[in-house]
Amino acid sequence: MRSHTVLRGLSRHLQQSPGLIKRQQSATTLQRYQMSAAASGKGTLPHQMRTAAEPRQNRLYNVRLSHIEQVNPCVRLLQLTIPPEVQSPEENNQESDQESHPEPLTFLPGQWLDVHIPSISNAGGFSITSTPADAQVLPSLAETASVEAIANDEAGLPPLNSGGRSPYVELAVRHAPSNPASAWLWKPTEEILGSELSIRVGGSFVWPPSGVRLTDIQNVVFIAGGVGINPLISMLSHLNNDDEITTTLRHPSFNIHFLYSTKLPQPETTTTTATATAPAPAPAPITQSPESALDQILFLSRLRHIVNIQSQLRRLRVTLHLFITNLDEKKASPLLGHPFDDDDDLRIHRRRINADDLRAAAASGDDGTIEPGKTVAYVCGPPGMTDEIVGRLEGLLGGRERVFYEKWW
Repeated sequence: MRSHTVLRGLSRHLQQSPGLIKRQQSATTLQRYQMSAAASGKGTLPHQMRTAAEPRQNRLYNVRLSHIEQVNPCVRLLQLTIPPEVQSPEENNQESDQESHPEPLTFLPGQWLDVHIPSISNAGGFSITSTPADAQVLPSLAETASVEAIANDEAGLPPLNSGGRSPYVELAVRHAPSNPASAWLWKPTEEILGSELSIRVGGSFVWPPSGVRLTDIQNVVFIAGGVGINPLISMLSHLNNDDEITTTLRHPSFNIHFLYSTKLPQPETTTTTATATAPAPAPAPITQSPESALDQILFLSRLRHIVNIQSQLRRLRVTLHLFITNLDEKKASPLLGHPFDDDDDLRIHRRRINADDLRAAAASGDDGTIEPGKTVAYVCGPPGMTDEIVGRLEGLLGGRERVFYEKWW
């Protein structure tokens, strides 16, 4: 269940997206909803009420739950496959009207889904963790199949099938028994795999940033707390894939600083994967090695993959700081002494994000100078963490205009 903060205005890209409904409720109304929720306890308001003031597309899309992967004790990755004919309507019937063949599903990195489950009255709200490109149809290319398979495996993405990858959206869903939608999506795999669901795109916490010219940006700061990484991994993955970003910007270097605060999952956790055509393999015991422990952290392998790619391509400079908040000294020693911790673009810390970390990330140059006009920051995490970090960033960057945030309960 999320608590979504209304941002300053809508991105012009959101305004141009087809079929958006702009909710007419004011920020004050939504604030009353949030105050009511705070008074009555967490998770008491449905997602659709919490996000009533946010923009939404007006069309529902039918999808199939085609892939489930449990990456740690409390988070599952879900792949929702979109019918290819929806994403390529012109190939099926060019003369059909819009009602019979709706607009293809589109979204901006950072947006979320209303997920409608037939047996549940209120839709669940979950950020999209995949990229807009993943929602496009990929044709079968036999000559590149092996290369794609390797790349997908390294990035932790669903595999290609023999006919090419079907269009999909990915969600990372935390185990939350008090949230009906989350509880349903955490049912045993064999009970829900292949189920038909309906989704609607919404939200204004997006890349590119609203009200800021891309040509003015040199420095991007992403700060994630726990599952707050979900919308941010979509944004970073999109930037990693988007070759046009370097031609859009006039700067020779586009710096991305990713600060990720999280907890290390329990070492006895097992990882299982299932698809609609193959059952999940038997669970294997997890060892105590640093690599296996870190692999349990949501999207860390994907982040490291992006850092590795960009260190070779040199299109973007991505630095990653991982803050593990539940390490005792015994666990910290092998992790902090691991060889990759010596890499200039990856640091592991046994603490929370502090003011010095924010100041260093916001700096535009090697001399530590902060030039607010060249920096934008995105923050997503629990309310307390988000409020504190946003306040500090607004002070560093001279106001709210360049700090974008979303809260998660």
